[in-house]
Amino acid sequence: MLVGAALYAAWLWQPARQVRRHTAHFLKAVEGRSWDTAGGFVAEDYSDRWGHDKENVLADTRAVFAQFLFLTIQAEPEDATVTGGSAEIRSPVKLAGRGGPLAELVVGRVNGLRAPFVFTWQQRSWKPWDWQLVRLDHPELEIENGREF
Repeated sequence: MLVGAALYAAWLWQPARQVRRHTAHFLKAVEGRSWDTAGGFVAEDYSDRWGHDKENVLADTRAVFAQFLFLTIQAEPEDATVTGGSAEIRSPVKLAGRGGPLAELVVGRVNGLRAPFVFTWQQRSWKPWDWQLVRLDHPELEIENGREF
């Protein structure tokens, strides 16, 4: 029994599996608009090419997704590239939902992207499950001044 539990833990705690699970759970928190949960996945030193830090990426994401009455995020995190305590995972993301005009714009824009989103995670301690999102990117997505979609 103990050997079985150890083998399961070793399988579960593989870095690539952990970042795939974290990506899926992060997106599920955004979909459910569980902002405290989503914020728990984002590192204090988060930054992206649009000029977001942790505080304003969560505030902007909350403002955009508040426009939705209903929202479903479909994502299939692909295999992760793990190097030491850093991991990059690519995931196509599709949105389905209803809401105001901004919601319709967001759905159209995200679903029109061809390349996957790139999530960059860093392991923050010796614990195999302690990964945090430090960067999110998409080569086709342009956000003006970090505020416009």
